[in-house]
Amino acid sequence: TKAAGLVTLGKVNMDEFAMGSTSESSYVGATSNPWALDHVPGGSSGGSAAAVAADLAPFATGTDTGGSIRQPASFCGLTGLKPTYGRVSRFGIIAYASSLDQAGPMARSAEDCAYLMNVIAGHDAKDSTSVKKEVDDYVANLNNTSVKGLRIGIPKQYFNVAGLDADVKARVEESLKKLEEMGATLVEIDLNMTEAYVPTYYLIAPAEASSNLSRYDGVRYGYRCENPADLMDLYKRSRSEGFGPEVQRRILIGTYALSAGYYDAYYVKAQKVRRLIQQDFLKAFENVDVIAAPAAPTTAYKIGANLSPTEMYLGDIYTLAVNLAGLPAINAPVGFDKDSLPVGLQLIGNYWSESQLLSIVHQYQQNTDFHTQRAAIAEENV
Repeated sequence: TKAAGLVTLGKVNMDEFAMGSTSESSYVGATSNPWALDHVPGGSSGGSAAAVAADLAPFATGTDTGGSIRQPASFCGLTGLKPTYGRVSRFGIIAYASSLDQAGPMARSAEDCAYLMNVIAGHDAKDSTSVKKEVDDYVANLNNTSVKGLRIGIPKQYFNVAGLDADVKARVEESLKKLEEMGATLVEIDLNMTEAYVPTYYLIAPAEASSNLSRYDGVRYGYRCENPADLMDLYKRSRSEGFGPEVQRRILIGTYALSAGYYDAYYVKAQKVRRLIQQDFLKAFENVDVIAAPAAPTTAYKIGANLSPTEMYLGDIYTLAVNLAGLPAINAPVGFDKDSLPVGLQLIGNYWSESQLLSIVHQYQQNTDFHTQRAAIAEENV
């Protein structure tokens, strides 16, 4: 970014170790959603979304392990792109789940996201998961995908999920109708593995987190407790004091899934199901160009809503599978619910189709104005 002449304005708040969907698990407390200050901005990249939605920055980077770019972009009325796994370097990012994590841009428009992608995409020798593949000129390609004739897959399972808010469903369906008016064809498809997304993700991601965060032992790395009585006390207190409840919960789940006697029953089985989820998407892409879905089943939650862990995890149902399969996906703002909170449409592409996704959303944004609308607090910052 320095080489591109960009100025880093600062670091922003997020869920601790990127584990959460509200930014409330942050050590420094909750972030407010600029559209409604008593609501969350989403998570884990909630601070990035809030900063852009409040007009404090033109764009921001986020990290997406299970929806942490797309869901806050949806909650804050932004465009957010989760690239194909390996498209953007993860060097310098503290790993949560190494086979799922991917960095990407968040901005008001697809055009702004394209400018940032031109800077951050590409191979990095310092990241072993970074892919040596030619990088598109995302800005130059913004008008390269014709919406006319585009085949958009509509998974019937996604629109029958229990808990899908009526306003969210209506706004997403209206956006698809608009794309249809622009020349796209809507094709109903089956994604039969939908019910497996949440349990599969919440075995694999915590298992990798358990391994990645084991370095935070109070000896070599990270927080160290005060005046430990002995080595065991150092380990126990450093980890219990240094991690918040949500991070502890996920480490414990992951450690259990990797433990002797449970590794094959849980972790290995989850990896096999992960492959079936990937195959489910690849089969769908034989007949459609992109797949449409809500980015989240609801709009932003109220701060302090005290969702149970299960309720919070189920809120990620539309985003998790993209990370499990390593696919790219984008969120686009498509309207508001009855409380004037933003709603997002998610478009999922085949591998390395970031240019196509940005182009589709860019053309949609030439025919709509949702991405130009601003929260009252942002208007004050102009």
